[in-house]
Amino acid sequence: MATAEKPIWFQSSREQLDALLLEVCDGLQLRPSRHELAVERYGTVNEILEKAGSPFRFLRPRIFPQGSMALGTTCKPVEGPHDLDFVLQIDAPHWRWHPLAGLSALYEFLSSNETYRKMISLKNRVVRLTYADEFYMDILPAYTDLSSGGTCILVPDRARVSLCPSNPEGFILWFRNRCLTRTRRVMEKAKPVPAQEAVHEKEPLQLAVQLLKRWRDLAFAEECLAPISVVLTTLAGMYYAGEESVSEAMTTILSGIVNAIALEDLQGKRIVVRNPSNLLEDFGERWDANPQAYNAFKAGIRRLQKEWTVIVAGGRETDKELERLFGEYVRTALVKRAQRLQEARKAGALAVGSTGAITGLASGVARIRPNVFHGDA
Repeated sequence: MATAEKPIWFQSSREQLDALLLEVCDGLQLRPSRHELAVERYGTVNEILEKAGSPFRFLRPRIFPQGSMALGTTCKPVEGPHDLDFVLQIDAPHWRWHPLAGLSALYEFLSSNETYRKMISLKNRVVRLTYADEFYMDILPAYTDLSSGGTCILVPDRARVSLCPSNPEGFILWFRNRCLTRTRRVMEKAKPVPAQEAVHEKEPLQLAVQLLKRWRDLAFAEECLAPISVVLTTLAGMYYAGEESVSEAMTTILSGIVNAIALEDLQGKRIVVRNPSNLLEDFGERWDANPQAYNAFKAGIRRLQKEWTVIVAGGRETDKELERLFGEYVRTALVKRAQRLQEARKAGALAVGSTGAITGLASGVARIRPNVFHGDA
């Protein structure tokens, strides 16, 4: 969990950086009202899939969230709608069905609903419902993978006309454990969307993933070259080493990724980003068909590491560099910080110590007078 923020006048340079990053992540959060709306829509779809007339009704359907909402790593897109990811798991022998039967059945059933008819589209692995208010919901039909056991599933892939291994629930558990938090296992048929965590309740790893996703959204103008969120999330989880601050977590994660890339470069290979909860699934497989995207990722992450090293070292251009990497939320956070300093100045709570540094008021230091303008006097 992110540590409670000290008053700014008691913060070290690293603590000030962490406080600023915390404000940035707060801006990236899904607003509470939007989170509530997402939960409501999730519940509505779940009810429809279980009611009379649903082809899944007698297949013991289980619907549960995956992706950023389940991981606590939501990040507002630079433009376009938020995506909400859910899995519809059915308890049926997959070998009795055509690989795409579940996907087709889900699409046809929701298409017959008056509410969803104009909102629905069929993607490679999911059925998408696009809402008018900057949301789209991706529903991934899946079968229980009896051969792999545990929470492993098989998901359809239209391009391959086959079922592919996955394990979203196992991934969520792995990520939460990497965050060093306790994951509560809920055994209901329809798992609830996790409650929205306030930024100060998040772990440094969750915050680092939000920042990496924001960097990705700004750094890659061409969507086809941008690394997908699960790749960034997995790599961050792999190389996070339990740091208690988000800035230190970013340093360790970036160093780990860059070093791993360098080792694979020596062998002329790409990094393999396996699902830690199902090693048959490689999240980086898209790079095989699009090596340009992998090269763009390598160049981008190396550049980010160099820039981050400069930022952590401090300097006169730190704020500008942060704003370039993470966008307008940095400017908003800086304005808030300036306002807090001004309020403290007005209250007479700031002082200048013997070194000239601004600190909290203590004995033996000179109080800073409020900055009042008296015209030309």
